[in-house]
Amino acid sequence: MRPTIEEQLAGTCRVLEGVVAPRVADPYARTMLDGLIANLRMLTGALPALAGFLRHDNQATASLLAALRDAVAPDLAARIDEVMRLAEPDVADGAALEARNTLWRELLALAVRTESLSPESHRAIVQHMTLRASRVPMRYVSTAPPPPNPEKP
Repeated sequence: MRPTIEEQLAGTCRVLEGVVAPRVADPYARTMLDGLIANLRMLTGALPALAGFLRHDNQATASLLAALRDAVAPDLAARIDEVMRLAEPDVADGAALEARNTLWRELLALAVRTESLSPESHRAIVQHMTLRASRVPMRYVSTAPPPPNPEKP
């Protein structure tokens, strides 16, 4: 399909940079506009990787929860089993992948609070979350200037 979503986002950035930005004189408004443009560029780059990230994260979180299942409360174990029995979302359905990811993350958030988890389970959770954070395709792009350093003259 032409234009692609990425092409539409890039075109929006070009218009914002070439038409709107030169007419924005207020420094705060310009900083906000620059941030929005940077965010659109980040989304443009992240969009192609999002479905793959969600599929991988869903599988990894499901595996982790399966390993934690026997250590959590029976009602949480039943909820984990219930989500595990659901059919996998269509790989082309981003909304369904995101919805499943939300379910898995909610269950993991509950599992993390289980007091009886072993140190090995805690390490597995930390490792999972660290790997997840390193793979997230969408990253915040700051365009605001850093605050002044009061120690520098």
